[in-house]
Amino acid sequence: MTLATLTVIAIALGLPAGLRVLTRNAERLERPLGITPSLTVFLKPGVSSQEATQIARRIHQTYLLPISRIINRRQALQEFKKWAGVHGMLHFLGRHPLPAVLVFSLPPARQATLSVWSRQLSHWTGISAIRTDVAWLRRLAAFISFLGRLNEVLYLLFALATCLIVGNTIRLDIENARMEIMTLRLLGAPGSFIRRPFLYRGGWYGLLGGICGFLILIGIFSFLAAPLSQLGRLYDATFVIQWPSFRLFLTLLLGGTLLGWVGAAFAIGHELQRDDSRF
Repeated sequence: MTLATLTVIAIALGLPAGLRVLTRNAERLERPLGITPSLTVFLKPGVSSQEATQIARRIHQTYLLPISRIINRRQALQEFKKWAGVHGMLHFLGRHPLPAVLVFSLPPARQATLSVWSRQLSHWTGISAIRTDVAWLRRLAAFISFLGRLNEVLYLLFALATCLIVGNTIRLDIENARMEIMTLRLLGAPGSFIRRPFLYRGGWYGLLGGICGFLILIGIFSFLAAPLSQLGRLYDATFVIQWPSFRLFLTLLLGGTLLGWVGAAFAIGHELQRDDSRF
């Protein structure tokens, strides 16, 4: 087996495994970033802090939504200075530009009626605008679900590719050992005796491919760890990347060995049936 063949087997085994690890990291991304479905209510500029608290309590009592934050106008201005970096330009505005904001958590059971609530709240006195972040979270969940389904398809395709690669390599090994095989057949060796070394060889090909595939994954994630951590810090969160686990390592070893054995079994079986008279 050449280094190129081993590399192809390693990529065929490691690519779907790497996509699976990336999918798990995407699923975990919501928790460290503190992303939860929420309803944000922007009040009119003239609403005082006391009135904002009363409106928040009324919304909580009417729709049973947990109050996440009540941001008065002063707090909104401080956060705007912190994130926007325009502290020196605010005095040109002449007046306080930001309204009070109410943030409510959205339990999953209540997200279905969110559009109705938004229309109702838009007519309340003191409320200027309603914003929800459920839609993009649903799109994110759908995208992660698509990645999971794509990963399953890739597992099947690359498993088949691994069998074909190993099978083709075993066929070349059979051609190189054609004279030895014919001699064994003339001496009365059974087919199982002839198959055994090629089956072992196919298993070894898959095993080595699994080891190399895992090493490739470690190299890729070592390359991606720093940019992903930096991306998490930009969102004011500590995102710890999930590395390929020891369980995945064992899965690649066992899966690669099994696929190599299956590919070798088909190859040697086909060769024995095709030209049994010479064996």
